[in-house]
Amino acid sequence: MSDNINFEKIVKIEKRKKLLKTVAISCVATLVVGSGGLYATHKFVGHKMQKEAEKQQRQFNIEDLIYSPNMISTSQYFSVTRATQSTLKSDREKNIDGYRVSYPEKSISFNMHGIESASSQTPNVVSKNGSSKEVIATNRQSQQKEPLFFNVKYEYAYQAAKNKNAMLTPSKATHEAQTLDHLSNNLSEVAITFDKRYSYDDIRQMIPDNVMINYYWLGIKSDKLDATHAPYIGLNASDDGTGKLTEGTEIKAGQNEFFGYQGLKQALKDQSGRQVIDNIDIAKDGQKLIAKNLKSATFAGVIVTGRTQNLAKLDNQHYTFATNVGVTTPIMPYQEPIK
Repeated sequence: MSDNINFEKIVKIEKRKKLLKTVAISCVATLVVGSGGLYATHKFVGHKMQKEAEKQQRQFNIEDLIYSPNMISTSQYFSVTRATQSTLKSDREKNIDGYRVSYPEKSISFNMHGIESASSQTPNVVSKNGSSKEVIATNRQSQQKEPLFFNVKYEYAYQAAKNKNAMLTPSKATHEAQTLDHLSNNLSEVAITFDKRYSYDDIRQMIPDNVMINYYWLGIKSDKLDATHAPYIGLNASDDGTGKLTEGTEIKAGQNEFFGYQGLKQALKDQSGRQVIDNIDIAKDGQKLIAKNLKSATFAGVIVTGRTQNLAKLDNQHYTFATNVGVTTPIMPYQEPIK
């Protein structure tokens, strides 16, 4: 009898051991599979976020080249909000005749599928005097004044139109440079809209030596778009006061680096279809104004910077259709302007 009881105990103990062993193996297997799944998920999310980060940085570089009139990006950096969200930021400044003036940062937040939010890059354009078509533009974040260009072709098209109701009244061309004559001991930036397109070489010869060429505006091909309602396409010049542009080289697909006139050409191709205003593809419109190379390139305007007394004389130049003032900053006794 005693032997039977002991045998039954031994059987129960062995069964319990097997059960515990099975449970332990199942737990370990679940842990291994779960860890593998978490690792695979982490790897997948990381790969997707890396690809999206590269895509957004490439777009930043394109916009820094072609949509940044006298706006210079000084740095780019990422900040990770969570595993599936990150923010790309760019610190920026303006070059006002050698003075570095802070400009609001540019930022976008994105996830694995694309952009979630972005800082506004569109200036606030309002009427100066109630119903007047003379406008003034300011930066939405800093309230700094933004320099404006004007589409000469749009004004001519409006004047020639039989049905003027079919078009918006064009913004009145301003002549703000002359007002700077009353502002002594200051530096400023001025957008000059030319009366017609001029070549790169002609522009460097006809702009006075006592002002600095900071930016070349490509212009707008269409006569159906007022320039104050479109992003400006162009190239920033060298920051040493010489007003030079570079030819650059053609950019291979997928590369991040865009520079020079050839970089502008490639970037506009990549931008096709991304921004449409009043049924006009802005990048495709810009492509129609692109020449084979810098030597044969023409531009519709420039942004120049310098001492206010020198800028005030620009309204009297034969090539000037309009002038519009941007940022102004005082001259300090401890820093000489470039010009």
